[in-house]
Amino acid sequence: MDAADRNDAPPQLAQALDTPFDSRADAHSAMHGLVADQTATQLLCFSADFSGWPLQQSSFVRQLELWALRDPRRPAALRMLALDWSTVRQRFARFAAFRRDFAHVIECRQISETRARGLHEMIWTPNRAIYAHTATWMSGEQVRSATRLHAMHQVFEETWQQAVTAFPATTLGL
Repeated sequence: MDAADRNDAPPQLAQALDTPFDSRADAHSAMHGLVADQTATQLLCFSADFSGWPLQQSSFVRQLELWALRDPRRPAALRMLALDWSTVRQRFARFAAFRRDFAHVIECRQISETRARGLHEMIWTPNRAIYAHTATWMSGEQVRSATRLHAMHQVFEETWQQAVTAFPATTLGL
């Protein structure tokens, strides 16, 4: 079934395209697959602090690098939104180096918890998204339904517009 067929699919078929997961390993595997797909022109990510994400795994960061290298001229194709970036700075040196090296395709912002209401932990592309029911990523869903993808995108965009720039690629200093 191609993308046009999914958009016109009856609701019961569209929901059948969405598949649940019930472990962090399944979530990480789905994230790897989404980034490795290489067809998405944009990745949108939201997490409270990204502590449940595989940002310490060299294979995941390498997939992000390959994704970013596919079209390095596209501006801010990876947009990441968090409530707090301190965990990423402290625990994920490999990802912080990726952030520095690929600053031209990554934009990071921060939002307050009250303004992020209704936004689930997720990684989103126009064709597929993975979202968690909790910040620990122990359960969630892979979403392929066009209606749900559109709704997730709308909530992310509304929240993104209220966020402020954060997690700079470099730190200015003397």
